[in-house]
Amino acid sequence: MFEISLDEKDLKRGLGQLLKNATDNRPMMRGIATELIALTEDNFEDESWGGDTWKKSQRAADEGGKTLQRDGGLAGNISTKVGNSFARIGSNKPYAAIHHLGGQTKAHKIRPKKKKGLAFGGIVRKSVNHPGSNIPARPYLPIRGDGKLQHGAEEAILDIALKSLAKGV
Repeated sequence: MFEISLDEKDLKRGLGQLLKNATDNRPMMRGIATELIALTEDNFEDESWGGDTWKKSQRAADEGGKTLQRDGGLAGNISTKVGNSFARIGSNKPYAAIHHLGGQTKAHKIRPKKKKGLAFGGIVRKSVNHPGSNIPARPYLPIRGDGKLQHGAEEAILDIALKSLAKGV
């Protein structure tokens, strides 16, 4: 024979804790933000998006460095913000979006900042018209512009959510 014994006091305490965990989502959102940062750091380290290798940058190929990591400015400026209903990740760098999403930069004039002219092959000019550049997408955040999460991110986030809901129950 199979018998289940339930203590009403324990049941009420457990349900009360579950309700508290479900209404105060900040701890869960902090956990999710921490996981998003860890995934982003892995992407920079591996030069990939969840295992999908980025196209090597010309600078990295020429100088032997890592793609998107000339001086660490992008990788070092990833930030998160959390609320009761969101976990946000991003960068305040003006070039962050073009590297994550890819695209065509606009043509513009290049002018000297500290000298009177620019020298190219012995010819000095006051400005040069630059045609712009095609920059391939190198998604470094764990979510792409189309909303797709990288491999493994969804499972990690669900695991954090479930553990947060069950904490103390």
